[in-house]
Amino acid sequence: MHLYPFLTGALACLITSSYAAATVTASEQYDVVEQLQRVPDGWVQGSRPQPSMLMQFRLAIRQPRAHEFEQLVMKIATPGNELYGQHMKRDDVKAFLQPTAESSEAVLSWLQSEDVSENLIDVDGDWVKFIVPVKQAEKMLNTTFYIFHDEENSGYRVRTLEYSVPHHVHKHVQLIQPTTHFGRMKPQRSWVFDYEEIEAPNRDVVDCSSYVTPDCLRQLYRLDDFTATPDPRNKLGISGYLEQYARYDDLEGFLQQYAPNMTDGNFTVQSINGGMNEQSSDDDSTEASLDIQYGIALAYNVPTIFFTTGGRGPLVPDLSQPDANDSSNEPYLEQLQYLLNLPDEDLPSVLSTSYGENEQTLPESYTNTTCSLFAQLGARGVSIIFSSGDEGVGSTCLTNDGTNQTRFNPIYPASCPFVTAVGGTYDINPEKAISFSSGGFSERFSRPSYQDQAVSSYLSHLGDTWKGLYNPEGRGFPDVAAQSHSFIVQDHGKFIQVDGTSASAPTFAAIIADLNSVRLSNNKSTLGFLNPWIYSLNGSGFTDIVDGAMSDLKTFISQLHKDLELRKLDHAVEVLSQAKRALLQQNALFPSTSLSPQVHAQAREILELGAITSLRLMQPPDFTRYYQQLQPFYDLEREVERSETTASYKEVLKTSQRSKITGLYLLLLLSSGDTSQFHTVLEGLIVEASLKGYSVEDDPFIKYPVELERSLMEGSYDKVWRATKSSEVPTEDFGLFSDVLVGTIRREIADCSEQAYQYLPISNAKNLLFLDSEGAVVEFAQERGWTLKDGNIYFPAQVDAEAGQPAEKGIGFTSATIIQNTIGYARELETIV
Repeated sequence: MHLYPFLTGALACLITSSYAAATVTASEQYDVVEQLQRVPDGWVQGSRPQPSMLMQFRLAIRQPRAHEFEQLVMKIATPGNELYGQHMKRDDVKAFLQPTAESSEAVLSWLQSEDVSENLIDVDGDWVKFIVPVKQAEKMLNTTFYIFHDEENSGYRVRTLEYSVPHHVHKHVQLIQPTTHFGRMKPQRSWVFDYEEIEAPNRDVVDCSSYVTPDCLRQLYRLDDFTATPDPRNKLGISGYLEQYARYDDLEGFLQQYAPNMTDGNFTVQSINGGMNEQSSDDDSTEASLDIQYGIALAYNVPTIFFTTGGRGPLVPDLSQPDANDSSNEPYLEQLQYLLNLPDEDLPSVLSTSYGENEQTLPESYTNTTCSLFAQLGARGVSIIFSSGDEGVGSTCLTNDGTNQTRFNPIYPASCPFVTAVGGTYDINPEKAISFSSGGFSERFSRPSYQDQAVSSYLSHLGDTWKGLYNPEGRGFPDVAAQSHSFIVQDHGKFIQVDGTSASAPTFAAIIADLNSVRLSNNKSTLGFLNPWIYSLNGSGFTDIVDGAMSDLKTFISQLHKDLELRKLDHAVEVLSQAKRALLQQNALFPSTSLSPQVHAQAREILELGAITSLRLMQPPDFTRYYQQLQPFYDLEREVERSETTASYKEVLKTSQRSKITGLYLLLLLSSGDTSQFHTVLEGLIVEASLKGYSVEDDPFIKYPVELERSLMEGSYDKVWRATKSSEVPTEDFGLFSDVLVGTIRREIADCSEQAYQYLPISNAKNLLFLDSEGAVVEFAQERGWTLKDGNIYFPAQVDAEAGQPAEKGIGFTSATIIQNTIGYARELETIV
């Protein structure tokens, strides 16, 4: 367990106020450009970076004709409009969006006044790139930078929560990054299913209801034996990030196995921002392998380009000798600006990207700016395809604005109205929506006119369901969907099974590349920005997916049992996150009589498995939250059990793990010294048992903690020690508390010994402290700060109750906590007396 996240929340106000740390003279006025209310979830603030560390910044100058440009893009992409298909040239786009001379001059004059070296400034239309040391950047932006640690991915970023610019410059600046963009971009591969190596089935005997291969997709989407006509105007681009490398030997092996008539299919590589395509790396390349293999197999003869983009935050060991290029982790900005600067003939006509992140975690100026860049690519005839995400309606379904309100969390860039978002399906006849596929409504972008009719119809059918959990006026996504389950992929010479909208995106992108081939052969333009065309078809040419939803609770339960059995606890946490979102969608996160008995049982089982998972991860607060969430389910079951309508709930009651969860909770309370709450829970159980005519100790899950508590109250510590080592322990999960209880006893005995004795022979201490060897006694004594001499332990005359006590690993509680709980219980007893 980490202490930092709790400190971060408690000190949020202090931290935020420290960012505007640079001294500003009275004559200067700085206006805030971007501000975050708190450190984003999952990040921990660390130390300050070296003042001399170089950072590369990108500054976007405001565009006076931005809205007019977006309207023009819509006209170019809308069938029936006189401008349809008349894609713009690179220089035309730059000229249209050129900032005013006033804005450009104001920004450059400001940089010069801040002594930014002229040879470290690069101007490209409405973008200015400059490099300065951290110390200088803090002065320029009136802020303070810190090193932040990403607990999920163990990465580091140099970032701030707020930055400003002088008042006279503020109106000209759209954004400056990297500053407030933390980002956690990741491939959209589902965690619900495992990625295990499989025995690759022969192409001729593949069952398309069990596995997906290029042949299955060609048959399902009626590509059959279609082969594109090579044309330099039609190229398929595949985005590569996060050190994902497309391997030539894996592509060759995959094509030999599943597309033997296409074995000459290949791809070229374009490096952006130092991106590489290592062929000898042992790192996982599943994402790149998936995208390249299916892109080429489905769009055979279309030139395919792997755009590998470098860029992560600076690693701590590199901060003393920094490379400014490493200080930027804006892969979308790097890739987009690279593509927009390409000559028209070098642009891909289709770009498939299988990455995304939670929209609310990104600065609004960042999403607005990058979405505008996607629009610029669309204007030049590029179809931008993004996977919709694999997090259902949201990763946490909580807002990150400090209020922690329940709210669906859309995925960006899928939520940008100028990209085509592809959701996930599975099965063949009929094709169904898969449980993990993300979708919803943007909180940042309003609904575009091209989807007014479709979204209005959907919302009318939806009614008040989930009202208040999403933005009905926002851009709805995904726009289309494709297969996303059980794709066979070769990576590092092995065949594996892959799931996720990461598979859907290249599948759909390849089909668009094939359509472009047909259009070009008929003297038409490439499709470019797709969405107005897609929605204008009113479903013609598409299959309406009406079955399935984010509701396959049995799949979640099965996977959770498997993860717990294999002790894959981190994977179980990911599955639990998706399972709880599915429960929220079905209004099943809280029990009610309107739920069917089956859904009630599944919801309760998911929460019970969550409790077990958190316990095995040694996270008592999480276990307690699950226990509390389960109480309404257990209460409703008791009510139904007492009523006459019990027939349909018999199976529900059979599968309940209430006794086990309650017994574990009692043991947790006992381990923390919370005797008051222990007896409160126990008294309720005793009353319930007496009404049914049996003793609470007839239940082995309850009997075990009750007997331990009785021995503790008697001071019979040897009984407790023997009980934790005996066959009386009901299950292995109860055994997790053995070391904790013995540790609690050991500390109490140690505290008493310090007060009662001046010294104690080591041999006596071994038995007294329930330790296995004299070596263990020596180690414990050293941790306590005791003196060892001549075979004896000498205790300090006065030792603070907390001094010298090391933190327990796993489920641990300090003496202060135990003492506080014990005193509270004594006060309650005194009140009763």
